[in-house]
Amino acid sequence: MDTSIKWIKDLVPGLECTDQEFRDAMTLSGTKVECFNRLDKNLEKIVVGQILSVERHPDADKLVVCQVNVGDETVQIVTGAPNIVPGTSGQKVPVVLDGGRVAGGHDGSPLPEDGIKIKKGKLRGVESCGMMCSIEELGSSREFYPDAAENGIYIFGDDAVVGSSAVEYLGLDDTVFEYEITNNRVDCYSILGIAREAAATFRKPFTPPEVHESGNGEDVNDYIKVDVQAADLCRRYTARVVKNIKLAPSPKWMQHRLMTAGIRP
Repeated sequence: MDTSIKWIKDLVPGLECTDQEFRDAMTLSGTKVECFNRLDKNLEKIVVGQILSVERHPDADKLVVCQVNVGDETVQIVTGAPNIVPGTSGQKVPVVLDGGRVAGGHDGSPLPEDGIKIKKGKLRGVESCGMMCSIEELGSSREFYPDAAENGIYIFGDDAVVGSSAVEYLGLDDTVFEYEITNNRVDCYSILGIAREAAATFRKPFTPPEVHESGNGEDVNDYIKVDVQAADLCRRYTARVVKNIKLAPSPKWMQHRLMTAGIRP
C-alpha cells in the first residue's frame, strides 16, 4: 500500500512533520511504514525552459545547439537527444541549470547515491550551460509518464510556466510511503483509511472530500434492471447509469496521485 504525503496532508490539514517523524509515529500507532521515498531526491535547480531555436553543431553530426529561455535568461545547451532536431522551437522542457543535479541516467541506469552534478562546459568546442532532461534523468520512467519520448527529452504540456519548478509541475515534490497492512486492518486499504489513522495519530482533524450526488432525474429502470435472485444472501444491490463519458487524459493532479499510489495513469 503506497500513499503520497501531499495527498494525506490535503485530507489532514495542519499535519506538519518530517518524513521520518511521520514514519515513526504511524508505525508506533500500529500502521507500520516499511519505507519511504522522497521523489525529488537529488533533483536540484531544475526549471521549465522553452526552446527558442535549434541549430546543427558545427563539429558534430549527432549534436545540436539550442537556445533555451529559462525564465530570467536565455542559456545555450548542447544535446544529442533524438527528439530535438534543427529548425524546431517552442517545446517546453525540463532544464537542469549550471550547478544543479539529476537523479538518474538518460536510459534509466542508476547514478551515484547523491545523483550527478551538472556543470557548465563545452561539447566538441561549443559551450553548454546546462542540460535538458529525459524523464529517466528526473528519477521516474515511461511507465508512469507514457507520453515521454523513448531516449529523448521530456516535453511538457502547454500549461507549463517557463522559469517555474519542473519538479513541482511533474508532482515530484512529494514523498511516497509504503505500508505493511495486516489482514485485520482492511480499513487501511485506501488513502482515506491511512489519512484517518494519520489524523488520529497526530491529533489533527480528518477532512474527507465532499461527495456530491448528481443526476438528471431520469429513471434508471429505463436503462437497466437489477434482479437479486438470492435476497437472503444479498439484501441490497444498487446500480447507477453513467452517460456521455468523454475520453480524455486525466487532469495532472489526478495523474500525480495515481502515480504515487503505484498506478499507471
